[in-house]
Amino acid sequence: MLKKFKMMAAVSVLALGPFATPAAVVAKGAKAPPTYFAPSTPQTVVRGSIANDVKPILHVPSGAVVKINTISHGGLGKDPVAYFTAAGIPAKDVLPDAVAIAKASEENNWSGHVLTGPIYVDGAEPGDMLEVRIIKVTPRTYYGTNGVGPGGLAAGVLTKSDSRVIRFDVKRKVMLLTKDVEPRLGPFMGIMAVAPDPATTGGKVGSRAPGPFGGNLDFRRLTAGSTLYLPVFNKGALFYTGDSHAGQGDGEISGNANESSMAPTLQFIVHKGAGKAMRFPWAEDAANYYVLGMDPDLGKAASSAAVETINWLHDKKGLSLEDAYHLSSIGVDFAISEAVDQNLVIYATIPKAYFTKKTPYWAR
Repeated sequence: MLKKFKMMAAVSVLALGPFATPAAVVAKGAKAPPTYFAPSTPQTVVRGSIANDVKPILHVPSGAVVKINTISHGGLGKDPVAYFTAAGIPAKDVLPDAVAIAKASEENNWSGHVLTGPIYVDGAEPGDMLEVRIIKVTPRTYYGTNGVGPGGLAAGVLTKSDSRVIRFDVKRKVMLLTKDVEPRLGPFMGIMAVAPDPATTGGKVGSRAPGPFGGNLDFRRLTAGSTLYLPVFNKGALFYTGDSHAGQGDGEISGNANESSMAPTLQFIVHKGAGKAMRFPWAEDAANYYVLGMDPDLGKAASSAAVETINWLHDKKGLSLEDAYHLSSIGVDFAISEAVDQNLVIYATIPKAYFTKKTPYWAR
């Protein structure tokens, strides 16, 4: 277990950066939550899997705020320095932990997503729900990678692969794709997960396909100020995160986004017994609720999202099933989160403005 690190003046967690939330983590006058730090080193990361038998790198109480360093798998081949310098990135700007993890990966034959964790949340037990508040997502570099080729959702359009290092401008919040094209910058974590249900998975899954445990949701709405809710299947929840992105469009159609190392600051809150009826994760931000559905077939994923949305409105907002179905058809948008990772994700956007009874939210 790692020693707890006091982050420089716990208020550093509350400092508003370019992608911080517009509100503090705690109410004015309340006691600040305990703060922790989880580094990304060969000893604190795993690659390609999410499991319940990995020794936790950190134990934290419910309510704790944790800054987590992550390393992107983008450009993390045998020699990330050679890869990035060939694209014009100075060697000094290649993260040392990326170099160390690449070396360890070569020595140990590791591959796949690089995930920091697991983090053990004290008091979390099967049947509970883990609330993950995304305080901010801080870029660790000013560049990332994206690859396109003959595959992906547009299979056959290209005949050969093209891998590109894409820089971005944090201050202007744009990615510099070409001199004339600057897509929005939207840092978020592609993977946030708890260890999976041992009864249905044996306690271990690959990191590519998302599921009830969360995982590779590639849900671009999970930026600073949003909240993800995950059902708990194992004692301590065992939280992992990685596959960080500087920006992504809905669908992630090439199979990857702007893959870039990030340092998310997250707060973990355990809700006792609240995860028993959860089939999939759901999320919210100050403006909307988001309900997720999944299936390997895109049409069935859409049906899953529709059913989940109707049931969510019934269970959480007290609507009759009939009214929930009406609302889902006349006022709820359904979109593709990702269509490339085996278990495909469709999400519903339910505006909070629809409801006359307002509920408080931590980030406003």
